[in-house]
Amino acid sequence: MTTLYPVQDAFIRGEISPRLHARASLELYRAALSKCTNFVTLPHGGIRKRGGTYFCAEVNNSSKATRLIPFIFSADQAYALEFGDLYIRVYAYGARVGTVEVAAPYLEADLFDLQFVQSADQMWITHKDYPVKVLTRTAHTTWTLADFVFLDGPYDKINTTATTLTPAATGNAMPVMASNTLPSGTVSNSNGSSDVWQAFGGDKQEGWT
Repeated sequence: MTTLYPVQDAFIRGEISPRLHARASLELYRAALSKCTNFVTLPHGGIRKRGGTYFCAEVNNSSKATRLIPFIFSADQAYALEFGDLYIRVYAYGARVGTVEVAAPYLEADLFDLQFVQSADQMWITHKDYPVKVLTRTAHTTWTLADFVFLDGPYDKINTTATTLTPAATGNAMPVMASNTLPSGTVSNSNGSSDVWQAFGGDKQEGWT
């Protein structure tokens, strides 16, 4: 008798326990796997080969910790940045980009506390102990790291010290008026009203037309 192999087109249940391997009556059985190696199940039913890494080059100093950060401009232009003790190196297409090595202020102990935000050809780098930096790619082999210039701010927190400011004098550029010409200046309107000064009399109960 010919052996039949039913087609299975969904794997959303992932691996199941060996205790369920003969439970064909269960609905999950028809979308499950007894073993899944080097693949990732997808929520829409299929499976995808898992991602991986490979060795492309030695870091600058293998005795110290380094951190690899993605720098993705587009689907065709993507880089990997090697952050090490006081330097940044650039990799692309499985190899180091020329001899590009950017001097950086970050020590080995601070690498994993760095925060990154990238937009187009620039990446902003922050750390609580360093000024904000911006890494810029101007060409495939031209990279620069510079201080980020704030257009406004940052500001200190309000009222965190006992320091106070006392004005030398107080007043108003416009005096409280008692008439259209007193105590100084002139209040007027288009119809020559004599009580238009009341708009500047400082009394909320007064009115004028």
